[in-house]
Amino acid sequence: MKLAKVPNLIVLGTILSLAAIGCRKGLDKTTQIPKGSSPTIGDTGTGQPRDITSSPPVNTTSTDSTPLTGVNVPSNSNIAANTTDRSTWLENRDEFKAQTVYFDFDKSNIKPSEVGKLEEVAKRMKSSFQGKALRVEGHCDERGTEEYNRSLGDKRAQSGREKLAQLGLDPGLVDTISFGEEKPADPGHNDAAWKKNRRIELILLSPPPAGAAN
Repeated sequence: MKLAKVPNLIVLGTILSLAAIGCRKGLDKTTQIPKGSSPTIGDTGTGQPRDITSSPPVNTTSTDSTPLTGVNVPSNSNIAANTTDRSTWLENRDEFKAQTVYFDFDKSNIKPSEVGKLEEVAKRMKSSFQGKALRVEGHCDERGTEEYNRSLGDKRAQSGREKLAQLGLDPGLVDTISFGEEKPADPGHNDAAWKKNRRIELILLSPPPAGAAN
């Protein structure tokens, strides 16, 4: 009986050995995944998950010259041209006669030596003449063409207005006009006369009395 069982055990052992060899051969044929590959969308190759909700940077630079809307752009109203009609206001040409500002030949910039005059005008306008206005008249000497001198006189008047604005006077209260060479302070034809004619005069303006005819 025991001898009969031996061949059976040998046969069973042989069958188990063949099965084990077959399983090992099947594993040898399995395809290996290379290291460093990214088989999933969440893998960055560094062991850290990729944030798939983020977006790449957007270039916000615009080449469109169309003005932006909804942007708070500072107003230039402080230097805007005045549009108030003060042609009927009363003139006082003596109040600021001592503050007449003089210019170098062919220049429209306010000289440092003349700034104090405009400081005095601005101070008095703000303290003593509230509700009144100014007219800045630009003048030139007789040299140069009439057209050129009219333009230069305008530049001088505008320089006076801008300086007064810098000194705190509301530019809406300041009118400008250019007479060019038409109204010389000195009718002479020499350097002394020309020096007096290169100037701006500042005229105090008061509103007409209530009920006055327009």
